[in-house]
Amino acid sequence: MPKFTLVKGNRSSGEKSADWEILKHRIKKIMRVVAFVAVLVFVIWLIHRLYQNTTFNDYEILSKTMRQDSDTSKYLAYNGHVPKLSRDGAEAFEGNGKAIWNVTYEMQNPQAATCEDFVAIADEMGTEIYVASAADDMNKISTKLPILDLCVSKQGVVAAVLEDSGTSWVRLFDKSGEELASIKCSMAESGYPMDISLSPSGYLLAVAYTRVEGDSMRSSIAFYNFGDVGANESDHYMSGYDFAGTMIPRVKFLNDSTAFAMGTDKMIIFSGDQKPEKKYEYSFDTRVKGVFYSEDRIVLVRESAIDGGYSASVFNLSGEELLSIPFDLDYIDVQVSGKRIVIYSDTHMLIYDMRGTIKYDGALDDSTLLVSTTDNARRYILVNRESVKLIQLVK
Repeated sequence: MPKFTLVKGNRSSGEKSADWEILKHRIKKIMRVVAFVAVLVFVIWLIHRLYQNTTFNDYEILSKTMRQDSDTSKYLAYNGHVPKLSRDGAEAFEGNGKAIWNVTYEMQNPQAATCEDFVAIADEMGTEIYVASAADDMNKISTKLPILDLCVSKQGVVAAVLEDSGTSWVRLFDKSGEELASIKCSMAESGYPMDISLSPSGYLLAVAYTRVEGDSMRSSIAFYNFGDVGANESDHYMSGYDFAGTMIPRVKFLNDSTAFAMGTDKMIIFSGDQKPEKKYEYSFDTRVKGVFYSEDRIVLVRESAIDGGYSASVFNLSGEELLSIPFDLDYIDVQVSGKRIVIYSDTHMLIYDMRGTIKYDGALDDSTLLVSTTDNARRYILVNRESVKLIQLVK
């Protein structure tokens, strides 16, 4: 039988040299990529730092559209657009004045609720709700009972408080008008529904109730789940909390897992995407003039007892007060958007970042009815009776 001998080969010095040259080339390529990424990160950080330290003292008008509106028209800011409500119809338009959608109706006192791209409009004590968005057809919901309050989710699900001969109902409808659920409210049992709020997903509903017990008042916050988790619960009820001796007229979902309630002397934060629980309670002894919010911040504007001005206290969703901004402006509204807090009157505007640094402190040219933020931190929409202007802050 023939024998085979395995001979171990040796690589020549030329082959080793070629391998080393390939390795050096790869290392150089990696180092160039790393250096490029490092420079890019540094440039981004530098631009961010420069912007953080940049203040603006004027603005330029990028576009202007003339309008003729009645004195009864109302304006809202939502999702970078501006809806206008009047007694004979509503429309939404962009910063350049271009219409997004419009609807005609006859209402004495139109009210609206917004969530992301959706707007729900109803007349106070009317029986019809119009649901509109930029990406959807207009829909009309008939409630059959007078409407006291309403809210909407980002899918167009609407919750409405309805009056029925001394009894109140909270009913949910999809955007096509189909009734999804119904909750009966009585003063003897749950109390009177002061406010309602749907989570953006539309699965969770919060209701603020108030009832009188003898000589005292008691408020409660109830949470209902209309998803799979709450399907087996009575009336979809998931959790509730009572608060004696106070009125809580406001409840609001900030995102799908966080809600807060505002009372006459306290703020309560709830957390949970299925069964919300009370996480934080903040009591205060100074009068709260207004409460404003974004998906991750809550701002309380309180009157200052020292100089007669105001202070804007900024809270995160853990109930931690991050900063307090003093200001002296007889404001119309406050908007919390991204990293900005916008405070404005009809003739002046203040813009702060979340560090409390002033970014803009200047006059507005016309008698302003509404300031709306956009995705660009330097661009804003200004609305008055005669025009809509898209502006950009400049140094």
